[in-house]
Amino acid sequence: MERTKPADLLHTGIGRYEIFDFSGDRLGQLKTFLKTKKQPYSFHVPFFRPSYFPHSGVSTFFLNESPRKRELSFRLINSTLHYAKSWEADFIVTHLVWKDDSNNRKKVMTHVSKARSIFCKLSDKYDVPINIEFGGYSGYFHKPIQFVDFVSDHPLLGICIDIGHTFLIAKARNRNFLNDIETMAPYTKSIHVWNTKDLDHCKKHNHVPVHPSQKISDGWIDIKKTLEIILSCNKDCDIVFEYNRTYYDKIPYKVKEGMEWIKDIVKR
Repeated sequence: MERTKPADLLHTGIGRYEIFDFSGDRLGQLKTFLKTKKQPYSFHVPFFRPSYFPHSGVSTFFLNESPRKRELSFRLINSTLHYAKSWEADFIVTHLVWKDDSNNRKKVMTHVSKARSIFCKLSDKYDVPINIEFGGYSGYFHKPIQFVDFVSDHPLLGICIDIGHTFLIAKARNRNFLNDIETMAPYTKSIHVWNTKDLDHCKKHNHVPVHPSQKISDGWIDIKKTLEIILSCNKDCDIVFEYNRTYYDKIPYKVKEGMEWIKDIVKR
C-alpha cells in the first residue's frame, strides 16, 4: 500500500506539549525545541512513524480481525514507549479503538483482554504511564464503563478524554455526552481539548480551536462544563490543545485567546 505521510504534529498544552507521528528526519529538530523550552511533554502513539507502519497515525488495530495488523499496533506502542523512556516523556497516549475493529463481539472481548494484559506488562517494563484515549465510532468496545474497567486495576493505566471525539461518539451512539464524561472523569489522567458541532462539521473543519465565543445554543460543545466535571475528580489532569496544525508557540491571536480562556477555567 502507499505510505501515508507522517503528520509531524507537536501540540501545545497548558505548561506542556504532546508529540504525535513524527518523521525520522525531524526528530533532531524536535529534540532541540524541547530542550530549549524545558517544559514537560507526552507522546501520542505513534511518536515516531517507523518504516513498517505505512498507515495514517490515527490507525489502530488492537481489536482488528487481522493478527498481522494487531501485531503492527503492538509493535508501534512498544516503539513509542521505548522512545518515551529514553526521551523522559511523562506518559504516552494511545487509541485502543478507532474504525477498523472486529464486528464479532466475542473476538473483540478476547482482543481487549489480550491488549489490557500487554499494556499492563509494557507500562511496568518501561515504568511509563499509558493513557487510553476514549473512542468507539464502530464495533463493540465503545462504552465509558468499558474503558473504566480497562484501566481501573493498574496504577499506570488511565483514560485520556478527547472532548471532541467523546462528544461525537455520544451523538452517534444516542447517549448523553456529559453522562459519559462523568463516568470516566474519576479515571481520567489527560484531556485533549478542541471543539466541534457534529460529525459533518468535524469532517469539514476537523479539530476547531476552542474559543469563548462558541455558544452552546449554536451547537458547540459545553467546554467549560466538561472541564469542570473532569477537573472536579482530578485537578491535576494534563491538558493538551489538539488542533489541526503545529504552532511551535507562534500561536495566532484568536487561538491564544481560547487557550487563555481554558487556563482561566482550570485556575478557577
